Amino acid sequence: MTATFFVVIGGCNLLCLPMIDKLMPLETEQLKNQLPLSSMALESLKLIGVVGSGLILGLMLPIGLGWVEAASEWILFALLFFIGIQLRNSGLTLKQILVNKQGMTIATVIVASSLIGGIIAALILDISIYKGLAIASGFGWYSLAGILIGDAFGPVFGGTSFMIELLRELVALVIIPMLIAKRPCTAIGYAGATAMDLRCQ
Repeated sequence: MTATFFVVIGGCNLLCLPMIDKLMPLETEQLKNQLPLSSMALESLKLIGVVGSGLILGLMLPIGLGWVEAASEWILFALLFFIGIQLRNSGLTLKQILVNKQGMTIATVIVASSLIGGIIAALILDISIYKGLAIASGFGWYSLAGILIGDAFGPVFGGTSFMIELLRELVALVIIPMLIAKRPCTAIGYAGATAMDLRCQ
């Protein structure tokens, strides 16, 4: 399920995003320092390890985790609160975020192409289109997508959503250095919410 959604959604994204580079080219500054790809990839792999170890522990120990469901909503609120602080500390104002033609175009294309990919993947896997659209709505934000989809549809779909968005980050780490000079909109758009994490690092 993860592989199907990841390939189909990513394919739809990468088919549509290059059009923005052609129609609305974005100039980028060439930085001399290289992105610390190894350290960023290691952080993503640590997350996979934490999820995997949690899964193994959950299978081995008969621990009731009803309190986790109640706590996850408050954890999500705290996460969104810190995202707001992170945006403000980056020097961006609300006006700069919302009144940004290039950014809004990239966001619109990534949302539309991801949702189309979610519908196609749902039809391939023979699951409801509603669930397919929900899974496709993570847009690179694995910490949010995993919690919301897991609460709504159960741990299988939540885990799938988490892994899709985590894989998106791992692929973004590879393609951003390759595409940022010639196709910056494609590189930024494919990364989705991950683009903010990479900017901060």
